[in-house]
Amino acid sequence: MERRTVREVYERGRNTLSRAGLQSPAFDALCLMERAFGIGDRAALAVRGGDVAAPEAAALFDSLIERRTREPLQYILGRWEFDGMPLRVGEGVLIPREDTMTLVEAACAALSGRPAPVVLDLCAGSGAVGLAIARRIPGAQVICVEKSPRALCYLRSNIAEFGQGRVRCVEGDVLQPPERCAVREACDCIVSNPPYIPSADVEGLQWEVRCEPRMALDGGSDGLTFYRAICELWKPLLKTGDGTAGGILAFETGYDIRDGVIDVMRRAGVGHIDVVKDFGGIDRCIFGTAVSKMQISSCSILKNDI
Repeated sequence: MERRTVREVYERGRNTLSRAGLQSPAFDALCLMERAFGIGDRAALAVRGGDVAAPEAAALFDSLIERRTREPLQYILGRWEFDGMPLRVGEGVLIPREDTMTLVEAACAALSGRPAPVVLDLCAGSGAVGLAIARRIPGAQVICVEKSPRALCYLRSNIAEFGQGRVRCVEGDVLQPPERCAVREACDCIVSNPPYIPSADVEGLQWEVRCEPRMALDGGSDGLTFYRAICELWKPLLKTGDGTAGGILAFETGYDIRDGVIDVMRRAGVGHIDVVKDFGGIDRCIFGTAVSKMQISSCSILKNDI
């Protein structure tokens, strides 16, 4: 039987991932080393690198490396951290991404001063957005709505672990009226990271993204199907008020459909629309305030973000 050191096992795996064209082979290999050997950083690898690798651990690592050439790292690990929460993820649910923190932070800032807001997280997936809002606003009550049976398994598990008794799961189709899934609460905020990739563009996405469920990516012919449905069917649940005191509607979006989303929101009577960039300087979140019909004509998009 081949005898390899721990470092040799790691380097072979890293090189395999590099040849496969993965963007971060060293990072990915270390994550898989932690699963197989309990070695999760370079310092530990330096200390134990000269040890003879246990055959069982080496075989497990090799199998994980092989999976990594055809599966997202997050699915292999089974958890992925979002806002300090190691959320359960796997095949059938959208992987939480750091850029989505832009949506969380914008929604929390807009809800500042509301001690016990009711928040709807539509197309909730793993529950990342709703759970992060509940974590950051201790008095918030959050309702996560998701259609996919596979995603619902992860959503329910994450709510049980991180929901603090203030987040509940509802099975429902966002393209249908809220009463179809027994959601009738007036709410202070609707947040959503909906499918927004135009249908024709899905097949051209990076292979790892295509491993994620198409129903979490495909936003219809122009990418706006879910924005229209949410604005038409679910926005009426938002509280209205004077000026910025109304309910908040906050979306994650793609940079290339920003103007389309803004137009959909304005037509639905959302005012005081603002655009927030993510950490890479890309327009990532669009949010605005539900206002009464008499106020619609006086509302504007904030010029600094256009």
